[in-house]
Amino acid sequence: MLYGSLEVLDRTIKHLHTLHYADPDDWSDPIPSGKDNQWMAVLIKHLLIE
Repeated sequence: MLYGSLEVLDRTIKHLHTLHYADPDDWSDPIPSGKDNQWMAVLIKHLLIE
């Protein structure tokens, strides 16, 4: 889960992608946190366990 401005969320998601941590499509759309200029995004990963 990430918290911050839309710019910070975008920059962090792109940075994590360059590190092969998560694809940008694995993140939720930004959700307002209730505070001024503060948003959150949730990483959603699906794992296949056999």
